[in-house]
Amino acid sequence: MSDRSSPAPNSSGSTPEELLASVTALQRRTRAVRNAYWLPLLLFGLLMAAAAPLYVESADPLAMRGGQDNPALTGLGGDLLERSATLGWYWLAALIGGYLLSLWWYRWHGVRVGVQTPARPYVVAGIVGTIVGLVLPIVLRFLLLNSATVVSSATSWVTTPLLGISDRGMFPHLVIAVGLLVLARLERSRGLTVVAAFHAAAVVLVNIYFQTANFEPGDLNRYSLLLAALLPAPILLVGGGTALLNTIKRSA
Repeated sequence: MSDRSSPAPNSSGSTPEELLASVTALQRRTRAVRNAYWLPLLLFGLLMAAAAPLYVESADPLAMRGGQDNPALTGLGGDLLERSATLGWYWLAALIGGYLLSLWWYRWHGVRVGVQTPARPYVVAGIVGTIVGLVLPIVLRFLLLNSATVVSSATSWVTTPLLGISDRGMFPHLVIAVGLLVLARLERSRGLTVVAAFHAAAVVLVNIYFQTANFEPGDLNRYSLLLAALLPAPILLVGGGTALLNTIKRSA
């Protein structure tokens, strides 16, 4: 009876460390091919830039503007801007359209490269955030104006900043930031995580400035809220442009 030698577990001659390194490199290349977040970054950066004229007042505003009786579906446009109703309709269409376009993009990209990012949670987060942006101002005003003084004082630390973000027409920026953080988790991309974090930080810092500054009549001009709304946009445009260039270099 002949003695047959059984094949070695690692017949290629590679060490376990080399195999692990090979698998890690393959996973890294797969993620690089799968990543397609440059389009959502550029898309939402451009949507912010396109909304710029709606943040400009026709004349220098007072330090405080009275609330406007706008339709509930325009809640994303805030309550302090002159064109808040038009801005609200714009952002309602832009957010829903932008997230649906992103979902189509990821499905098309996945079919083309053979590896697809599960983008549905990203789109769900964006749509849910859009609905929250419509409902939240109503809830916050109810809590501030109709709840007991003790309850109102205890919750003012969160209701007042959120209502300020909403009134200045910047809640859509926060919806975009949350969506990008979810997408960064799905993409497992450090680059997208950095861009999303900087974008979220810009939105928060802008609103902290407006929340804490004691503006007097004449301190604000017709471009004040425009500058606040546009500050996060370059972060998305630069991040998306950089990601697009990296994608072009990989495919070259």
